Amino acid sequence: MKKFAIATTMSLLTPAVALAQGAPRMGVGTGLFLSIVYGLVGIALLMIGYKIFEWITPFSVNDALSKDQNRAVGIVVGAIFLGVAVIVAAALG
Repeated sequence: MKKFAIATTMSLLTPAVALAQGAPRMGVGTGLFLSIVYGLVGIALLMIGYKIFEWITPFSVNDALSKDQNRAVGIVVGAIFLGVAVIVAAALG
């Protein structure tokens, strides 16, 4: 419980520490714009990751998901989305 309290306190103080160290302040418009751009880049990279997965599989992933309703393929595609999302978040964050 003590580690959680320390981690929570540090995450709340991080912006204050950054401002105290002379980091430039960002306005609401700039933050909103960057969030939209990063979101669109993340979605584009997820789509590229899905297309690569479909390209390397010997069967049509779209047919397996829509026509056959194969749950195993759906779970794998979901895991790929999560994996690519973690990588994109680490790269953009």
